[in-house]
Amino acid sequence: MTDFTVAIPTYNGAERLPLILDKLRSQVKRDGLSWEVIVVDNNSQDSTQKVVREYQKNWLQEIPLKYCFEEKQGAGFARKKAVIVSNSPLIGFLDDDNLPAQDWVASAYEFAQKHPKAGAYASQIHGDFAGELPPNFDRIKPFFAITERGNEPLLYKPAMKVIPPSDGLVVRREAWLENIPEHCILTGRKPGSMLTAEDTETISYI
Repeated sequence: MTDFTVAIPTYNGAERLPLILDKLRSQVKRDGLSWEVIVVDNNSQDSTQKVVREYQKNWLQEIPLKYCFEEKQGAGFARKKAVIVSNSPLIGFLDDDNLPAQDWVASAYEFAQKHPKAGAYASQIHGDFAGELPPNFDRIKPFFAITERGNEPLLYKPAMKVIPPSDGLVVRREAWLENIPEHCILTGRKPGSMLTAEDTETISYI
């Protein structure tokens, strides 16, 4: 068993995966921490599998890089697959376009040790923009999963209608298995449906 799993659900992520995998390969503060990376291919139609297989050839020996395939389309199914395959009590979800800080894995793990009652907790998400932002962008940035709520722990309360996004979300595997129903209502975008908020539904159960 490992201490921490980084799970990357991806659909047609062949061009995006190299950046995030390079960031994970160069993580610091790894001493004494056992962790793994799982790429969940959500029925991609590109060379996602080939990209992961190439990285596996030259990956860090002490940190397993795993590939698994989820045929059912939708991010909700991909995250569920990651929980099933995971070999850790803590699972950190990163989208394939998230670039974690150099100490993200260590910091995410340390937070769990300091807050043992937290069934799920989020990360700070900063944007990387190609051009100048409009003056009122702060009003809509949460819709882009940009989460900047300070450096002190913040307790999310469903009654306040504020729930952390799935980008950078860490869940305790036990909390997921005990609280998330077998079949959720929302599954994420898939052919014929653009219905989202599957992450909001999942977190609300925890």
